[in-house]
Amino acid sequence: MVESPTSPITDAKTRRLWKFRILAAAVSTILSIGLAEVLCRALIPPQVSLRFEQDVDELQGMNLKEAAGMIENDSELFWKLAPDKKLPAHYWPFFGVVSNRDSLREEHEIPVRKPAGEIRILFLGDSCTYGYGVAHDATFTEVCESVLESRLKSPVECINAGVPGYSLFQGSRYLATKGLAYEPDLVVLSFGWNDAGMWDHLGDRQHHEIIRAMRPPPILAHSRLAEIAWRHMHKPDPPSDAAEYRPRLKADEFTQTLQEIHQSLSDKNIPVLILVWPMRFNLDSTATAATRTEYQVAMGTFGQGLSVQKDPSVPGLLDLIPLGKELVGRHGIEGIYYDQGHVTPTTHEAIGTAIADHLMPWLGR
Repeated sequence: MVESPTSPITDAKTRRLWKFRILAAAVSTILSIGLAEVLCRALIPPQVSLRFEQDVDELQGMNLKEAAGMIENDSELFWKLAPDKKLPAHYWPFFGVVSNRDSLREEHEIPVRKPAGEIRILFLGDSCTYGYGVAHDATFTEVCESVLESRLKSPVECINAGVPGYSLFQGSRYLATKGLAYEPDLVVLSFGWNDAGMWDHLGDRQHHEIIRAMRPPPILAHSRLAEIAWRHMHKPDPPSDAAEYRPRLKADEFTQTLQEIHQSLSDKNIPVLILVWPMRFNLDSTATAATRTEYQVAMGTFGQGLSVQKDPSVPGLLDLIPLGKELVGRHGIEGIYYDQGHVTPTTHEAIGTAIADHLMPWLGR
């Protein structure tokens, strides 16, 4: 008996044939995408931010090639300290313990959850906070921790999250993405040097927005193929010949970022302490308030209205410039500075002690 073209048997065979074709096409597509993913991973390196490349160039331009190896690209922060890093003693100014596994300048690991009874202070800053030119245990954060513990007779953890080259914007992103997880009782901010850097025609905020736009959605976050596709789809237009270089953070952006940090901490009832870092030129005997940079002025102005507790007797501002002038009188300018802003162990000792003194009333002592 001859089957009719429209018989049920013919229809069933046709459906099975189409299912097979669809399955074969799906498998072929998946295999092709998988092969493309493998080739992309093998042949095309991960995208790094322009800011990371610029910082590496800065370090190499300062003849600090070894220091360029102590940082790595970070999609949120531009760069961070490479984890578990140590450098030989002769690699000054960056030597010894660089970082623990969490990219903090700490010799030990710090649990994210704060142990009961421990006081935690998170220090955010640049190379001055990191401790350019000094050992990890001689930074002002470590001095502050040691002094407070000896006075309080209770555990204190001063977390050194300073990173060379960081701007206040990077500090704010670190706080939002990692810092708050450490459950700090207080956050200390010391910035204003790198923010004035004229690296290109865009600021740190604009670079961050570009990176976010070029990042694939979370479901594709681990795909190199998707990363490449999004990178090309959202690639920014090249700057015009008329584009002018500008600071990484303009003064108004700097103040805006301070406000954002303060608001995020206020929402969690975490006080903030603003440090005005003393630059070498601030300590000249003829220096006046007018010699301060606009970033130092912004830090001072913003901090004047803060307190580290509801009692205004503990100001949320510690201006270190008067301390610097005292130290010059005792040790001379060469005894407290390596260059225009990085200070010697003697100065770190004095700054760490001054911070501890400032915080004792906040701790009820």
